[in-house]
Amino acid sequence: MRVSSRADYGVRALFDLAQRYGQGPTQSRDIAARQHVPEAYLHQVLGALNRAGLIRSTRGPLGGHELAREPSRINLWEVLSALDGPDRRAHPHPDTVGSADIVHDVWHELQCRADDFLRSVSLASLMERHRAATDTANYSI
Repeated sequence: MRVSSRADYGVRALFDLAQRYGQGPTQSRDIAARQHVPEAYLHQVLGALNRAGLIRSTRGPLGGHELAREPSRINLWEVLSALDGPDRRAHPHPDTVGSADIVHDVWHELQCRADDFLRSVSLASLMERHRAATDTANYSI
């Protein structure tokens, strides 16, 4: 499954905000620096996430961005749908005939399974994975 750079940057930004959930707004330049995302592009992504209701944005010197809901209540399917559109399904090539319905059924089933997986991964579960990976990497005797 291919993930667009827009969706990748969006998930990275939301992951960053999830790690700071409840601490107030975070400025986009800080998110961009920590997540190695181009700030100009990040502004576009954050605007889309704001319009989708996944984040709240506040202007001004003390402003920034924060999650609109708890990290456990935002899943990756919502993020990809907000940034790439809800209809990311595999479509059959218009020149296919005959057994194409069987092949299309397989692509549809694959997309459904991918969607189910993305719905099962919340920002909170990403933070848990990050903690587990960090704890393992920092283990020493």
